[in-house]
Amino acid sequence: MEKEALGRALVATAYLEGDFVLRSGRRSRYYLDKYLFETDPRVLRGVVYEMAMMIRNELARGNPYERLAAPELGGIVLGAGLSLELGLPLLLVRKLAKDYGTQKRIEGRFVPGETVALVEDIVTSGGAAIQAAEALRQQELVVEDLFCVVDREEGGAEAVAEAGLRLRPLFTASELGISAAR
Repeated sequence: MEKEALGRALVATAYLEGDFVLRSGRRSRYYLDKYLFETDPRVLRGVVYEMAMMIRNELARGNPYERLAAPELGGIVLGAGLSLELGLPLLLVRKLAKDYGTQKRIEGRFVPGETVALVEDIVTSGGAAIQAAEALRQQELVVEDLFCVVDREEGGAEAVAEAGLRLRPLFTASELGISAAR
């Protein structure tokens, strides 16, 4: 599926209108339901393919990603698909360390100093991605790039830049034809 067709399929699958409270606490008249596009195999396959191309392009430019990382819960499906497509190991970043078993916040094997490409579904304020990057950095991992499916263009790019991350969206809301007036 071509990128433009993928964008249309993503919107057709996941775009909802109404009155929604976002993770950031903001209210929105629209919602991109990541679970709808991440559970649709046709759309998920297209998203993984396109994002894998983005990451491969960065690898070809010399960005030495040794691992991928995805915050729970929404980024996990996307991260798993990208891990399989790219052959890069995946780290799962919990919101909080579990209080049983190994009590880890970062799941998966890693060596301090490795470079990680962080993957996320939707970026609004960038809060979840910033928290995930901070958790990875606390483990002495290098995290500079954040790949996401959609940047809602509501301040997330600026916030993640302030946190030392380059936002690399597959789509922006405006590229998908989504605006505050829609």
